[in-house]
Parts: sequence; C-alpha cells; structure tokens
Amino acid sequence: FSIAGKRGGFEDTRGTLFFDVAEIIKRKKPKALLLENVRGLITHDGGKTLEVIISTLGELNYKVYYEVLNSKDFSVPQDRKRIYIVGFRKDIYGEDICFNFPKGGSQHRFISEFLEENVKGYSISEYLQNVYIFKKNDGKPQLVDRNTHVQVKTLVSTYHKIQRLTSSFVKDGETGLRLFTVNECKAIMGFDKDFIIPVSRTQMYRQLGNSVAVPVVSAVANKILEVIMKKP
Repeated sequence: FSIAGKRGGFEDTRGTLFFDVAEIIKRKKPKALLLENVRGLITHDGGKTLEVIISTLGELNYKVYYEVLNSKDFSVPQDRKRIYIVGFRKDIYGEDICFNFPKGGSQHRFISEFLEENVKGYSISEYLQNVYIFKKNDGKPQLVDRNTHVQVKTLVSTYHKIQRLTSSFVKDGETGLRLFTVNECKAIMGFDKDFIIPVSRTQMYRQLGNSVAVPVVSAVANKILEVIMKKP
C-alpha cells in the first residue's frame, strides 16, 4: 500500500495481497463478504490504506461497514483487537441496507479456566529465564496460572520465539515456566478442544497465531446471515 492515495481506485491495490482478494471478489461476486485484519490497518499510512480498501470494495459494488472487535468480549480468554470489514452487494441489498456488528457479552472467560497442569515438554529453560525473560523487573512478560483471572495477550504467529514484551507464559512445567500447550492455544483462539492440528509445534503456533478468533467470526457471520435471510 505504499502507493495508497496516489492513484485512484482499484489500481491502488496492485501488487498487494488485497489485490488478490479484490480480484476474487470481482470474479465471483459473492452476495456478502467478510474480511479481518489487524487493528493497525485503520491508521496505516495515515488511514489511506483503509480508504483504498473501502473505496475499492465500493467500486466492486459493495456497501461496506467496518468495526474493531475484541475477542475477550466473545467468551475468548484473549485480549485480541481486530478490524472486521463486512460488505453487501448493492445491486441486491441496496444502498440503504442496515447492518450492525455484534457487541459481544459481559460474561468474560479467563485463561485460568483452560490451563492444563503438570505439563511436560513446553518448558522455558532456566538459563533463558535468567538472561532474558526476567532480565528486568518490569512486570513483563505476563505470567499466568490457575489462579490468574485475566485474558492473555494477543497470541501471535511468532509465539514460539519467546518474546518477553508481548507474550504470556504459564507458571508451570519442569522449570517453573512454560509456553502454552496446543490445547491452551486452541482455547485462546476459540477452537474446540477436539479440533485437530496435524503439524509441528512451531507450525501450530504460527497457524493459530495467524488464525481468527472463531467465536467472533461466528458472531459476525450470524449477523451477516440475518441480513441475507431478510431478502426474498
């Protein structure tokens, strides 16, 4: 999006991933669409990036709505703010279509509910703890256990790299500190416990960190369906 705002409309998206998304939309013409991205999309390049996306979708004949939603408001034990973009074909639903994003509920769930006990194989070495994790007494990273009633920090695709400033770790394991297990990560992202992830641990962290919070997407999708089902 380095050229965002310098050329008009659809051409501004060439060379970016969004161009591929827009090309699919242009060819397939779905009745409605749902896009998700990081909250920073709103302010990227002074807001020009989002303007290009919204205007491009408009040129493709979609009435567009967007809002930032936090996963923690949808019974997910994670503080994860993301922008959700919804569009409806104007030739089907009109220009004055009304769409409201779900607000979530007040029944928050905490990571303590999902933590496993006596976990082996996910430990952070004592050496790494001493020279890196606790090199400063600044309250970072976020540490949790079964008595911690909080939502964890955003799970990122690089979680396996053990970043002290942006990660959450569990007070458990052979060394007293460990990474989240696969089941805990699934809970953090709102996946069912029996959801199968047949990849290595590193790839598991990457895939779940790059995924979407299932309950949030489900709630937004249901709102989209409400609009679609009202049209004869």
